[in-house]
Amino acid sequence: MPLKEIECQNCGTRLKKRVGEAINLSENPKVIKDVKEGKINFSYCPKCKAKIEHKSHVLLTYLDPPRWIWLVSQKYQNPRYREEFFSSVIPPGSAELIDQDMVFVEFGTPCESLEYILENKLPQTSKDWMELGKIHTGDEAVDCYKNALKINSALSEAKNLLNEELDKLKSYR
Repeated sequence: MPLKEIECQNCGTRLKKRVGEAINLSENPKVIKDVKEGKINFSYCPKCKAKIEHKSHVLLTYLDPPRWIWLVSQKYQNPRYREEFFSSVIPPGSAELIDQDMVFVEFGTPCESLEYILENKLPQTSKDWMELGKIHTGDEAVDCYKNALKINSALSEAKNLLNEELDKLKSYR
């Protein structure tokens, strides 16, 4: 990981940190625990103790089968960002070659829902589907909320989140 200078957005203190832009999980499976526990891509300012994100996104990769998982800061969570990001980083015609996903996280905070993404498995409860929807955007989030409601149609939070996501999609399209 390269050593880069980062700046605290709170107080302006500059510090040098090792910043990972991509992590190969096939070669570093022990890092998966750190990813789920929110222990990557951030540090605390030594002066004011504010949390500092090193980058707005980190690429997690698997080699076999080829898979990319983009962890992106929650502040960018909307369908437009996802589409524009993918169109800017993926060469035309190669999207079918690599399974890709984008999830939105708060770096420095544990995210249990990442387990479903990293281990490529499906949630079993309505609560888990709802939590998975919270780290997605667009059609992926809508599908998660619908799955939560299939299991428990009385979940008012899932209904509200579904409607919010549908409104985002309407305003985007």
